[in-house]
Amino acid sequence: MLTIRDVTFTYAPRLPGEEPFQALKACSFNLLEGGSLAIMGASGAGKSTLAYVLAGLAPRYTGGSVTGMVDVAGVDVTSHPPAPGAVGLLFQDAATQLFTTSVEDEVAWGLEALSVPPREIGPRVTEALARFDLAGAAGRAPWALSGGQQKRLALAAVWAMQPRVLLLDEPLGGLDPEGRVEVMEAVGALNRTGTTLLLLTLRPEVAREASDIALLVDGRMEAPTSTAKFDAMAPRLVQLGVTCPREMWPDLSSRGSGEERAPALEVENLHFDYPDGTQVLHGIDLSIPTGQFVAVIGRNGAGKSTLVRHFNGLLRPTVGTVRVRGQATLQRPTGVLAREVGYLFQRPEQQLFSATVREELAYGPVRLGLSDIPARLERTLSDFGLHDIAHLPPALLGYGLQRTVSLAALAILETPVVILDEPTVGLDGWGIARLMQWLAALRRKDVTIVLVTHEIDVARCADRVVVLDQGSVQADGDPEALLTSLEARAGVV
Repeated sequence: MLTIRDVTFTYAPRLPGEEPFQALKACSFNLLEGGSLAIMGASGAGKSTLAYVLAGLAPRYTGGSVTGMVDVAGVDVTSHPPAPGAVGLLFQDAATQLFTTSVEDEVAWGLEALSVPPREIGPRVTEALARFDLAGAAGRAPWALSGGQQKRLALAAVWAMQPRVLLLDEPLGGLDPEGRVEVMEAVGALNRTGTTLLLLTLRPEVAREASDIALLVDGRMEAPTSTAKFDAMAPRLVQLGVTCPREMWPDLSSRGSGEERAPALEVENLHFDYPDGTQVLHGIDLSIPTGQFVAVIGRNGAGKSTLVRHFNGLLRPTVGTVRVRGQATLQRPTGVLAREVGYLFQRPEQQLFSATVREELAYGPVRLGLSDIPARLERTLSDFGLHDIAHLPPALLGYGLQRTVSLAALAILETPVVILDEPTVGLDGWGIARLMQWLAALRRKDVTIVLVTHEIDVARCADRVVVLDQGSVQADGDPEALLTSLEARAGVV
């Protein structure tokens, strides 16, 4: 079903005067119809580029050049697009493939494009929305969904088309535990009925779902090996920067003396409604002391991102009060709050806009009039491993590197409060290691941290866990006791 032989893919020079960038180098593999293969590699190894080549998107829509043979379901996709319905592709950043005005239209569009009889479209849309827990959002606009819900929607739209080949680029990124189970069950069901499955991932739990695993290292593909031998691969995955096990993380425990601290963030009776009338938050009360590390968890769509966007003024309460370091945010401009609250967006490209990585990191300090900008810049580039790409435009980087740049652009500001919305999504092992080292440094400096996450291991590192459900605080307390209880009730986190 999938055969690539000696495939090399080269992008055009990223900047004038640079050499062309070779993303894939003499790659070969063969995947039989109904088979499954997981491809693992660090950020920048070429995983997404390989997916684009197999889907017939590269170089047709990306530019660049390809050599070698790429046969997908009997079609040479280097010279002809794949046959309609042959290939379904999930992008790593799923939001970029959503474009219609409602959730149900998004799922229906692919079926209409495949000329599925109208009498079949409605039932298949209903089934897909139910499968991915989106039935209650059928009439909502895709861009009004949370990041995790957008991932579910993109998967539902691809799944409903029942392609012969399914290419999934980081299918679990941003999903809650319940969503991960739903996705893997749905994907497994298609695979069992004959769909050929290719998983491109950093996550061991995704790779284990395939029959075989292959490593992609700096654009070169190694021979696949049986998933049964995965445990033996673990040390090499760490060495290659694909994974970073929890036991390798630095100590993130509090260094505080235990005395009562003044609140850094306060929320009183917070209600929030979006302009379309969607009510998201319902009477939230929170007080977060200075220097505390709080993990905010909950299902996709629970209101986590909506809550934390109030802390830097991106959103303003419909009812209630939000205070940052003792002052209400309602009359304070976001630019003023930026001196006190650093914010990491769930999608990194939403906050990247400069011509180079170096300029991206320097922008905030310059605008805020901070001191020692050259020293800050060099230190941050070094801490996050960005010196080699400092001259490149952030827009040309892969998702994982964009995430690292957005983290570095936040770190350089050295704000007393830091808000991180799903910071681990898209990061490889090296990226996770740098993130954890930075968090450890923040803890030593008594910085207040609010981190939205679906990763239980990350939440366990916090001083406190707050659980949101349907816009309200469901639980608030000690991480170990709370998470142990929640894990017993699958899907809450």
